[in-house]
Amino acid sequence: MEGWKEAIPTSSFDNMADMGLNGADLGRLRRINELAVIAAVRDCGDLRVAQIAERTGLARTSVGEVVRGLVGNGWLEGQVPVAAGRGRPAHRYRFRAEAGHVLGLDIGAHSVRAMLADLSGTVLATGRCLTDPAMPRTERLRIIDEAVSDCLRQGEIATGQVWMTVAASTGWIDRDGQILMSGSIPDWAGVDLAGHLRARLGAPALVENDSRLAALAEHRRGVGQGVRDLVLLQAGRRTGLGLLIDGRLHRGFGSVAGDLSMHRALKWEPAIEYLQFCDAVPTTGRSGDAVADVLVAAAEGHADARVAVRRYVREMAVAAAAIASIIDPELIVLGGSMSEHADLLLPLLESELDLLCLRTPELRGSRLGADSAAQGAVCLALEHVDAALLTEDGGPLGPLRRPQALSVTSDA
Repeated sequence: MEGWKEAIPTSSFDNMADMGLNGADLGRLRRINELAVIAAVRDCGDLRVAQIAERTGLARTSVGEVVRGLVGNGWLEGQVPVAAGRGRPAHRYRFRAEAGHVLGLDIGAHSVRAMLADLSGTVLATGRCLTDPAMPRTERLRIIDEAVSDCLRQGEIATGQVWMTVAASTGWIDRDGQILMSGSIPDWAGVDLAGHLRARLGAPALVENDSRLAALAEHRRGVGQGVRDLVLLQAGRRTGLGLLIDGRLHRGFGSVAGDLSMHRALKWEPAIEYLQFCDAVPTTGRSGDAVADVLVAAAEGHADARVAVRRYVREMAVAAAAIASIIDPELIVLGGSMSEHADLLLPLLESELDLLCLRTPELRGSRLGADSAAQGAVCLALEHVDAALLTEDGGPLGPLRRPQALSVTSDA
């Protein structure tokens, strides 16, 4: 719930009643105090009242009153005090992250991944089902439901405890969560994926492009933390670009920002054939994945494999340079399955970009692996929950429950 830290002022509201504010104003200020306390406890773990007061800037007496209300409503839980030395041990309080949950999905041509997290973003369960690009949509939707059910079963979570679902999907997706076009899944265009998930789980749902959500995951939890502008190169079976500008996903007016598939001069996607049809084999033998075998052989010094890899990287660099020259990002992250071979690929990519860019961005390899898009989906779901908690009208938060004002637009 990263949004709380920036949206909540850390100043005291103890004397607001003396400023001539009406009941509605006072109710909203109480709500701000409650959110400030929840944010402090959630981000820092178990805290005493004095520590909460220090972190929020609120007076200790006000914090005590707010904490009692939040414990009564189920947002916080008091911990059993442990005596350490003389004096009466102070109570500590924790955020009840387990009271609500979000689901992150990653739907690709070859697999479906599901990830269940609590309100603190801790991943509780994951599920994965294999699919086939030629699979009809009805079968793919059935497998999505199966992956969701498996994930909830692992986490021992009822459907009603899921507050929001975000799905990462390959393809061009509109703001209502409908698939408009997919090059890698023939029978996917026209599917109302968001509507299907809402009906399945009885909770808000939205759908976003997988490369964008992988970029979001890198920014929030991966190698791009603290960076303002970031480009993710999704390299592997999926090819794509994810853009973050000033810390926010950039989708563009028609939700096609970063899609280079219609630019015939850019040949990054078909360049995978350089690797697929190279006969180089690593000393350890064939693994069954032709692309991975060539990358391993190139790392071992196999001449033909190194030529094939350099040809592939050259085409990837042209696409990366095109977008880098427009937005001038601080960082380019190599994601997808090829990120496992970042030590081989990044030096080659950097040398190519040096020839194409006025300023070559810093390059890093992803450490999130195959879970990056699902991780990004979890991050976006939590940010929408945050937004609902911050903007929902009313006074005190009330009992812990699913926010009624959850937004389901794709703007991150």
